Amino acid sequence: MNIVLIGPRGVGKSKLSRALSKATGLPSVSTDSVIVYENGGVSIPKYVEKNGWKKFRELEYSVLKKLENAEGIVLDCGGGILFDLDDDGNEILSERKLALLRKIGRIILLEKDIEELIAKVEGDKTRPDLSKTKEYSEILTRRLPQYQRSAHFKIDTTGLRKEEITEKILFWLKGR
Repeated sequence: MNIVLIGPRGVGKSKLSRALSKATGLPSVSTDSVIVYENGGVSIPKYVEKNGWKKFRELEYSVLKKLENAEGIVLDCGGGILFDLDDDGNEILSERKLALLRKIGRIILLEKDIEELIAKVEGDKTRPDLSKTKEYSEILTRRLPQYQRSAHFKIDTTGLRKEEITEKILFWLKGR
């Protein structure tokens, strides 16, 4: 069984994937880390700056295709993993990536207070700049229904420690 973590940037997917890995003994795999590795160490902000968001979304899809038959992993997905771009450059739900994520494992949405998320990612140079297109709060508001519709389980992480979140997820998984 695989655990798939989705949610907006800054919600704590990477930290939680490591905590779940430790608790379950399953290796943690990050889609973003695989992308960086496959591009010779080029950071995601540099990749997006050079190639654009549309090509980056295609790269995410190719990584998911490689992981579709993985067994026994905790998958930490980038914040935009559920999305592709239409011909006009607008974000749309990626049915093809969602289908792969569902094939890979149980999708768990991590949610957090929007103000906390904005404060956490503001000025973070390790992440691609979103401000050139839309305000982060606008992106979060637009993406939230798609995140919620796609998840098998949702957990609001606001005010919770990673140990508490891990415990809630493991409890839910036991009931499956």
